[in-house]
Amino acid sequence: MLTIVYRSEASHPMAPAELAELCLVSARKNRALGITGFLLHQDGLFLQVLEGERRILEPLFDRIRHDDRHRNVEVLLHEDSTTKPNFAFWSMNLGPLDDEDFHARVLRGVTTKEEFAAKTHDPDFALDILMRAYMEACVMSDVDPAAHDLTCGAIPAWILPTYMGGQAEA
Repeated sequence: MLTIVYRSEASHPMAPAELAELCLVSARKNRALGITGFLLHQDGLFLQVLEGERRILEPLFDRIRHDDRHRNVEVLLHEDSTTKPNFAFWSMNLGPLDDEDFHARVLRGVTTKEEFAAKTHDPDFALDILMRAYMEACVMSDVDPAAHDLTCGAIPAWILPTYMGGQAEA
């Protein structure tokens, strides 16, 4: 399995409806290809993780890299693994960083657009933020039936203890 994490800048301001459509279209296509992932958008900056078979993901990422909806694509992680996908709950989902509560829980102390933009060049920071957002979205999907309908798997049990501060809930 191949994992790719990248950051890029939106080439134009994107309305929430445009982002939602991008996510839904991508989810349908990714599900058919066996690709999983998660996307964050904050103030014109994208962070995305994609996971799947190398022979499928490499050409997909090449198309993504050349998509004119974004520019300055920076690959932060490009790694083969023999483990199961870490973001397997969705074929694609979008983290709602415009929600202040979600934003505060996920970013934990990163308060400015400039700080977020600067820190997301660091692969460890980017992956941590993506994982936090992913887990928040997984929890939200248990509460919101509409969000749950977008899923393609289950919350990985091994993630819950880490996400819950080292203690799994009974």
